[in-house]
Amino acid sequence: MSNPYQIRYDVLQMAKELLDRQYETNMQMAYHAMDLAKENNEAALDAWSKYVPKMYTPDEIKEQADKLYSFVTDKKES
Repeated sequence: MSNPYQIRYDVLQMAKELLDRQYETNMQMAYHAMDLAKENNEAALDAWSKYVPKMYTPDEIKEQADKLYSFVTDKKES
């Protein structure tokens, strides 16, 4: 059985993995937009600027982990 510290670590790791996947998907979209606009440099730069994702911050990882961890701390009656 996991202790509270292990559970918190696991949730933090899950939050980072979710954000990693989201970032990777957004990067793939940005690269795809770049490939579609290669014929026109200005359009390519506009597409890149529009679709390239910003990298998440440590605070966003913590916020995502807090959302995931809330199911552990919420006491709902069945």
